Amino acid sequence: MPYTFTQAMDFYKSGDYVHAASAFRNSLELGDERCAYGLALCMHFGSGLTFSDVSSAKQLIDGYLCRIREYAENGDGEACLIMGLYYSNGIFALPDIPAAQSWLRRGAAAGDGECAALLKEL
Repeated sequence: MPYTFTQAMDFYKSGDYVHAASAFRNSLELGDERCAYGLALCMHFGSGLTFSDVSSAKQLIDGYLCRIREYAENGDGEACLIMGLYYSNGIFALPDIPAAQSWLRRGAAAGDGECAALLKEL
C-alpha cells in the first residue's frame, strides 16, 4: 500500500527511518513527487537506506526535484514548502537560508500556512 507524503514524514519524524525511506521511495515511484524531498532527507542524513539504495535513490531525487521546482515556480504552495525545507536543511549542500526564505515567501503568498509558519521560524 502506498503511503502519503505526510504519513511517510510521520515515520521519519518518529525515528522509523527504514519504514520512512521505504514509504518515500515507493510513493515516489508511484508518482508522488513530494516524496523526493523525504528520500533526499534519508540520503543526506544516512537514515534508512542501505548502500545499494543510494545511487538509485539519487537518480529518483534528481529527476523529481526539477519537477517540484517547476511547480514551486508556478506558485504551488506545497512545492514551495518542499523547496524551502530542502534549502533550509541544506540537503546535499550547505543550508541556504535566503533561498529557503524566498521559496517559503512564495508559498505563503500562495496561501500555504505551513510555509508561513516555517518562514517565521527562520
